[in-house]
Amino acid sequence: MAKKPNRSIIIWLLTGCVLIACMVAIGGITRLTHSGLSMVEWDPIMGAIPPMNEQEWNEAFEQYKQFPEYQMVNYNMELSEFKSIFFWEYLHRLWGRMMGLVFFIPFVIFWMRGRLKDGLLKKCFIILIGGGAVGGIGWFMVLSGLKDRPDVSHYRLAIHLMAAFTLCAYIFWVALGLIYPQKTTHNGTIPLRKWVRFALAILVLQIIYGAFVAGLDAGKIYNTFPTMNGAFIPENTFSLDPFWTNLVEHKDGVQFLHRNIAYLVVLLIGVIWFKARKLTLLPTQRKGITALLVVVLLQFVLGVLTLLYSVPVALGVMHQLGALVLLLTLLYANHRLKYASH
Repeated sequence: MAKKPNRSIIIWLLTGCVLIACMVAIGGITRLTHSGLSMVEWDPIMGAIPPMNEQEWNEAFEQYKQFPEYQMVNYNMELSEFKSIFFWEYLHRLWGRMMGLVFFIPFVIFWMRGRLKDGLLKKCFIILIGGGAVGGIGWFMVLSGLKDRPDVSHYRLAIHLMAAFTLCAYIFWVALGLIYPQKTTHNGTIPLRKWVRFALAILVLQIIYGAFVAGLDAGKIYNTFPTMNGAFIPENTFSLDPFWTNLVEHKDGVQFLHRNIAYLVVLLIGVIWFKARKLTLLPTQRKGITALLVVVLLQFVLGVLTLLYSVPVALGVMHQLGALVLLLTLLYANHRLKYASH
């Protein structure tokens, strides 16, 4: 386990992971309530201070009226309804700024006290830059819905989500290095680690397709399981030309791939669990593999329920968080298999 001097740094890093998980949940709610385009300017002041009186609310609402979402979708919206969608986007941005302070202030304190040693300072700088990049990508995403369309690009949504997941994963990996400072590799787990890394790659692809499903509202169609309205491969799945557009821009094709990659993720983790049973593993390694199986099964069930109920907000957010938890669990299993020494 970690040495005592690193305990406060570990708590700080893991707190960052929790805050990012909360950010992912708030972002999911913002998306599912169609609130993400309610703030049409990137303004540091607006990001911290909401409209404070009726005049300011009316001014913000008038700004919103100049953009496609109001003109094409919400043209009957009243000010009270605008306040409701404004809340979630405002909270999303405010939470991001709060996270920046939560990371930056302790970072400066630890740095001044000489606590960030052995490459940790460089890693913390990477985290700082990564946090700023996630925010910048978020605004880049919003811009795609403020021009000619009343919705954000699903490509940019996927980039934004993966940036947040990658940042959380990197912070978690750095924290694991402090929690378990021993770096001795146990060669007997190398074959199993290869399966874990392969599962990690497929999970990343699945998360990207989850973002595509969200961005295209593809979860609103084919709300049956295990078939897609009675067929395993509906006729419309690959109906677009050129063919590649079915894989990344067609609702039917994107949902089809998201469903079937999910089966592959479950299968791979099942194989990992089965192979691990035949190995002599340390307790942390065994717990990591067991947690992996439990989390992937729960995530699969959540995905099915989310689909069957046409993506209600609560289930949609839980499913998105489940993807993050599964990613971190895979990283934990990989770390323990790679570094735990017998």
